[in-house]
Amino acid sequence: MLNHDQRLQAARGAVDYITSRDPAEQQVPVPNCPGWTVYNAAVHIGRVSIAWEEMIRAAPDDPESRARGYARSETKPEGSPMQDMASWAHAALDQLENDLDRACYFSMAGGEGTVRLWAWHAASELGIHRLDVESALGHSYAMTQAEALDAITYTCEYFLPAMRRATGRDPGRAQLGFTGSRPAEVITIDSSRDRFVAIEGPPIQVLLALWGRPHDDVVAIDGDADVWAEWRSLPGEAFQFGTWD
Repeated sequence: MLNHDQRLQAARGAVDYITSRDPAEQQVPVPNCPGWTVYNAAVHIGRVSIAWEEMIRAAPDDPESRARGYARSETKPEGSPMQDMASWAHAALDQLENDLDRACYFSMAGGEGTVRLWAWHAASELGIHRLDVESALGHSYAMTQAEALDAITYTCEYFLPAMRRATGRDPGRAQLGFTGSRPAEVITIDSSRDRFVAIEGPPIQVLLALWGRPHDDVVAIDGDADVWAEWRSLPGEAFQFGTWD
């Protein structure tokens, strides 16, 4: 598991990578996110960060902070430059530097979270979008195995349960194993259902799969492969941000 500072460093690195793409790169389509270009990916992380900042500042019993944040993001002018996206994202991450156990509204749990938990979310989601852009541009993945496993743990404990609540669907229990992981790691998505699948693959590829992205070399080694397919489909079914030209 990463510590708080490592998560913030990963989150800031993802922001800087995505928002530093040159004009030609900004127009490249992002196959992992149909309809998006690299510019759209940068817009997404900038605008969602405005909403994050509103929620991070809010009390745990203030669910309207989410709506306020997204309303604020809609006031930003279309066609804003990349440096604006970076500024909006770093402003949210700045809220995560101190008072780590302060309670605040956390959208993935639909209630109470902490500054520390928001940093874990930021590192995981921004890390995914960095993978999206790296894949689109043909760049090598910068994410380390430790960062991937940390993001997978977050995804299984918070992100996918939130997608389960949003869709009302529970695919079943999934046990995730990782090729090349030393010592051997196993991460589980809990479920109240009897259905079960065990899968195995490289950590970054498993992470991409869990967020509904194209992936390679991840296979079901036991149980019902349909459980794995259903988990992978939940993110796209629950929510997909639109583009912003």
